[in-house]
Amino acid sequence: MTRTTPSRHGLAPHPRSLRGLLRRVTDNNRLLGSLAGVAAAALVVATVPATVGQTVASWGDSEWVHAPAVGTSAFDCGTDTNYRTTSSGTFLSGQLLGIDLDDIAELRDIRTVREPGQPVVVDPPNAVDLGGTNPEVSTYANPLAVSVLDDLAVLDLTGLSVGLPAGSTGAVNQYSQSSTLGTSAGAAGLVTNSGGVGVTSTTPDSELPEPATLQLSNVLGPLTGVGDVSLEVGAVAASSALDWCAARESDEWGDGSVTGVTRDYGIAGLDLVVDSPLVSGLVTEVNDTVTDLNTAVTALSGVNGGIANLVRTQVAANLPGLLGVNLGGNVTISNLDLTGAVQNLLTTPLTDGTVTIDLSAGTVSVDLASLLGDGANGLNDLAPNTELLINNAVLNPLVDRVGDLLDAWTTQVTQALTTALDNATVTIDLSGAISILGSGPNSGLQVATLDVDVNASIASIRAGTAPVTIDTDVVGVVTVVNIILGGLGLPTITTILSTLTSGLTTGLLAPIAATLSTNLFGLVTTLGSTLATAVNPVLTAVGGVFNALPSVLSVGVNVQPDQPNPLPGSTFDPGAAPLESPEYAVSALRIGLVDAVAPTNGFVYFSLATATAGPTVALP
Repeated sequence: MTRTTPSRHGLAPHPRSLRGLLRRVTDNNRLLGSLAGVAAAALVVATVPATVGQTVASWGDSEWVHAPAVGTSAFDCGTDTNYRTTSSGTFLSGQLLGIDLDDIAELRDIRTVREPGQPVVVDPPNAVDLGGTNPEVSTYANPLAVSVLDDLAVLDLTGLSVGLPAGSTGAVNQYSQSSTLGTSAGAAGLVTNSGGVGVTSTTPDSELPEPATLQLSNVLGPLTGVGDVSLEVGAVAASSALDWCAARESDEWGDGSVTGVTRDYGIAGLDLVVDSPLVSGLVTEVNDTVTDLNTAVTALSGVNGGIANLVRTQVAANLPGLLGVNLGGNVTISNLDLTGAVQNLLTTPLTDGTVTIDLSAGTVSVDLASLLGDGANGLNDLAPNTELLINNAVLNPLVDRVGDLLDAWTTQVTQALTTALDNATVTIDLSGAISILGSGPNSGLQVATLDVDVNASIASIRAGTAPVTIDTDVVGVVTVVNIILGGLGLPTITTILSTLTSGLTTGLLAPIAATLSTNLFGLVTTLGSTLATAVNPVLTAVGGVFNALPSVLSVGVNVQPDQPNPLPGSTFDPGAAPLESPEYAVSALRIGLVDAVAPTNGFVYFSLATATAGPTVALP
């Protein structure tokens, strides 16, 4: 994306550089030639290490700078050493719960000052000297292993505790380079030892640390159905570079188009996370139903289960009085894994790209970057001093998104259970004796045997298409049996068995299907209704958070205090013209919390990943 900044001369806008982090912005070929000899040492042309590769950001941000004419007759940028330069890198700064974060030793930033004929002044003194071949350029780092703020219960930075070795590239590096050549640069956050920003829209997750977490529960107060609310901030980085010599040369002898300023920032992610037991409660409802279904399957199975007893009832209904039946064997329901059928639905987060619901964790997350509608870059291609619109107009439609995801999930769960049940196999293997005046074992006079066999899916049973096999056989001599039956006023054994076979073949499946529907599928239907009802409190809880949030949270991105529309409380050193540059700062993120946290001063702000270059002074 090419972005432009108006010229103070009223000339056509110049495109912002998109060719790499901290590369000097200039269209002056003569200047490039004069700086070639010190390119390796100056941060403004620093080469990003191969380990970062294409993940280094390429967003440029140039501003117009101008020093009034001072009658300079010649410039030899890259050789002149009459400059006092300052730069700094600060990962975390500001005020939080009445604590000045700048005063916490473990959060100490890195700042260097360099002037002609003097050794570099570096703070803290134990910062790591990154070395270099040019004695006029001093480069230091102060990698930060965050292990503080644990007692504040508001800001959890433990995800960024990476235990960085001295001078290494990592999640919370702080970098500062100053020189007598008029060049300076600062960087902070996920940056390389050459000051390169390591956060882009294409940086693999494996190269990013865990996010820092800002707890908002203390700010929002108690909310029904909400356990916690937090803002998760992914890896952040910022860099600022200034070539004051090149800017002055362009102003004096060129067209003023060389600004000398390049600022960049990167944010890996910014998510609002609502932790609610109501969300994980939906999983509990499904698991409870699965348990009830498995219990029902057990009750329907076996020689004395519901299906076997139903078969006995149907046999008895097709036999004339005085005849009974004794059936043994077994009934099984197999090929059924109800837990497996819904496992992925309970453990795989639901998402539409903006809202993500992790049912097992009980969280609803909102990707604030995706709300910007800015494609892959999201948070990383915003104008200076952009304040995210965390308001009801933006947040309220998210409640509908949550509802849509949960409604679709409810349908998927009930369909998964229904499909699993339909695909299960019912095997009926019952056999026994038909007796006169007896239905118990070895009771009465046996006149025939009966075998009832069904081996089919529940779906085919419910459809009435499952095959039913009925086998019968007369016990003894048919003539004798018929004499006995006739004496009791009963039909012949052939008639009895024919009626029984016909009745079972055509009439057995329907009552079994009805039993399955009542005892199994009825539970699935009830689950669907239960989940639909349980979703409403979830939406109420999430809506409560969204309604309260705009009044307690402010998020600024690409914060540049010297640029138009500075965010509240932003300050910078404007420098003393004509020979001193302003301070050029950029913070990746600036977060504000209202008076629930700082009741005296209203909003309290803290910044993540702040880089400054300047002020730089051209000495006589």
